[in-house]
Amino acid sequence: MRFLAFLAPWRLTSSDRGRLVGATELMDLPGADQDELARTLEDLAWINRWLGGTRLVRTELAPLLHGLRGPIRILDVATGYADIPRAIVWWGRRRRLAIEVEGLDHHDQILALARRASATYPETHLRQGDALALPYPDGHFDVVLASLILHHMEGEEQVRLLRELYRVARRAVLVNDLRRGRWAFLLTWTSLHVVSRSRLIHHDGPLSVRRGFLPEELLALAREAGWAAARVSRHAFFRLALVGEKSPEPDMQPQMHTDKHR
Repeated sequence: MRFLAFLAPWRLTSSDRGRLVGATELMDLPGADQDELARTLEDLAWINRWLGGTRLVRTELAPLLHGLRGPIRILDVATGYADIPRAIVWWGRRRRLAIEVEGLDHHDQILALARRASATYPETHLRQGDALALPYPDGHFDVVLASLILHHMEGEEQVRLLRELYRVARRAVLVNDLRRGRWAFLLTWTSLHVVSRSRLIHHDGPLSVRRGFLPEELLALAREAGWAAARVSRHAFFRLALVGEKSPEPDMQPQMHTDKHR
């Protein structure tokens, strides 16, 4: 019955695929119970590790780092529990790559837990800040990442975020978000109830899918944000990767395409 009640507002037809707007996810609210939040973040890190988020970042990041000499500087915007920065550092250590990852988030409770979890990763640096007004100069980082934050934004905020990410990146931006759709919603609802007991995840996960994107929508946002070139690729578990690589040629014409082979 809970599933049917949650499903009812979304008419699951192939012609009704509009983004859900004006919704609030529970983890966005202040004053969460610290113990519940800690358990939820551990579950989310497991979900990222095994249900596609971490793999997407590693897969897309590797070619973007080609030819760079250490230390490679990476920014992870809306880093949350900083499990993605820790995974990147671990991946770099195994390949003897000198990588430093700065994680930025606005949520002080989550950052406190992330700092504790990252104590054995001196290559990571965590700070509080606003994703829409990044406290860094232009081109400060080699690559800038943003995982599962874009769908939290509405209207002009989405374009502002992409502009800020692109501004502080020297080589490329990688945005990891969700692809919405009927099967994405149904399978996400089912799988999250299997792998986690967290009421926050049970509520926010399917809601995030309803707030997700189609590939052409991500490309349109990148174009509006002034990205010189962008591509979107599909990944497992209904993930989308939006990548914008910067060209040293200032007069390069915009190139937008969707990779349908991934």
